Amino acid sequence: MRLLMMIALVAVMGTLIAACGSDDESSGTLRVGMLADYNTIDPPNVLGLPDIVTVQAAYDVLVMRNPDLTLQPMLATSWEPNADASEWTFNLRQGVKFSHGKEFTAEDVIFTFNRLFEKESPLASVMAKPTAMVAVDDHTVRFEFGRPNAVLLESLVKYHAHITPSDVDPARFALETFGTGPFQMTELIIGEHAVFERNKDYWWEGHPLVDRLEFIFLTSPEARAEALKAGTIDVIYDLDIASIQTLEDHPDTKVIVAPSGSYMNLAMDVREAPFDNILVRKAMQAATDREAILQGAQFGRGGIAFDHPIAPTDPVFNPACKPPGYDIELAKSLLAQAGFPDGIDVTLHTATAGAAMVEMATVFKERAAPAGINVTIEVAPEENYWADIWLKKPFTTVWWGGRPPYEAISVVYPTGAPWGESYYSNARVDELLEIALGQGELADQIETFGELQCILVDEVPRIIPVFRPVSLGVRNNVLGIEPMWDATMILHNVYFE
Repeated sequence: MRLLMMIALVAVMGTLIAACGSDDESSGTLRVGMLADYNTIDPPNVLGLPDIVTVQAAYDVLVMRNPDLTLQPMLATSWEPNADASEWTFNLRQGVKFSHGKEFTAEDVIFTFNRLFEKESPLASVMAKPTAMVAVDDHTVRFEFGRPNAVLLESLVKYHAHITPSDVDPARFALETFGTGPFQMTELIIGEHAVFERNKDYWWEGHPLVDRLEFIFLTSPEARAEALKAGTIDVIYDLDIASIQTLEDHPDTKVIVAPSGSYMNLAMDVREAPFDNILVRKAMQAATDREAILQGAQFGRGGIAFDHPIAPTDPVFNPACKPPGYDIELAKSLLAQAGFPDGIDVTLHTATAGAAMVEMATVFKERAAPAGINVTIEVAPEENYWADIWLKKPFTTVWWGGRPPYEAISVVYPTGAPWGESYYSNARVDELLEIALGQGELADQIETFGELQCILVDEVPRIIPVFRPVSLGVRNNVLGIEPMWDATMILHNVYFE
């Protein structure tokens, strides 16, 4: 099977991990500016960017996705599925300790993944629940699913899957870190900053390459850009599109941009009027000027999307299923059929909480107006958006990091998905995702995901107009940092010139 060949190659590569730096390179404090937000730093339920990168700095996953999309062994040194991928055995790294001194063993892996389901983590809709998790010995764990699970590794790389120790009161995870990661958090003042010290006992020799890490929480994209130019921060994560030109023009800063599977979308709660009417959703689809959004919101950076999260460069992309082009007359006709011959009024909630969401909302409003879709834009504060607006208001702007096809669909669209922002339910979608779970061959995946794309385009639970690049603003002396395809941030290799 193609899947098994890839897994075997990754496992062999894992034995070749070597330090790419030395203690001589390790120096200084890396200051990262990001939006001011906090929900929890308990890994199963992290939500906003500060939560996610805090977890990534302080904890480790079993398997890490690199910027080039290869998989790198981390707390698992190798892994092997059985013939039908219904059982997976992981060999765990030895000699690893959590920051409070506990040795890392198989019991911590089992504890971590049990909590994923107990806490109803968003990852639970991506990772099939094992029928059993067996500690074969202290450094070997087996996941048993009772059915094929060809996409398990897609779950293990996610930020919700960082390994937590089994001997700590779980109530403490919301505000403290107890990881095996490259940094140890020493201070957290919500809305202001977080401080981390280099884990001198980190198992990955030579890493990290800086002594200290600080997250500086700033309340707007403009404040973050000015702080970078002034030298009070060294990195902006995630950089907004509007700040790119001014930072490229500044003598002391640069911008690193990479294509990604990240995208922006308009989420409609299909349970609530008028979005419960598929003809209204189709009208809004026809009134979406994707090219105008690409140019007006992203200055032409990124690419056109087609109302599902699979990029045209992916081998399972289905070119036969695309939404209509920008068509005002079609949108008017659909609204009339839906019972709104004089148009509709809707409120679109947005914020500067990552990506060009406000700009997308503005372009959508202007281009949809001729169809009789009258949009009122409400801009919420950054720090409250993901906790108070998203998943709660019926019409919102959203941005998502890149995900492989199964994960990208299963995290949002299944019935009852924790991050199912449109509250969409389709029995055939659920059935196809169950089928995809066991498919290791590309030919089978093309058929399954091709049908999924057609359903999502036709039923329009979300409008996904554009893919967005991942951008970082950095001081010129910061090296070793790379934009991640999934819009996360890995800081193991960052150092100063």
